[in-house]
Amino acid sequence: MKLHGLPGVSARNTAMMEAIIDLPPIVVSDLFGIHPNTAYAWAQYAQNSWAEYLEAVQSSD
Repeated sequence: MKLHGLPGVSARNTAMMEAIIDLPPIVVSDLFGIHPNTAYAWAQYAQNSWAEYLEAVQSSD
C-alpha cells in the first residue's frame, strides 16, 4: 500500500472498525492477530462516539 501512496494505518483502522461492527471481538482478534482485549476495546469504540475513538488514537501517537 505504501508503494502506491496509500495510508496503511488509516486503512487498517478503517478495516478493523468495519469488521468489529459486524463480527464478535474474538473473531476480529483472530482475524487481525491482535489481543482479545484490544479487539474488545475497539468494539467499545465502535459502539461509542467517534470522539472517544479519536482521543484514543491521538494519545497513542
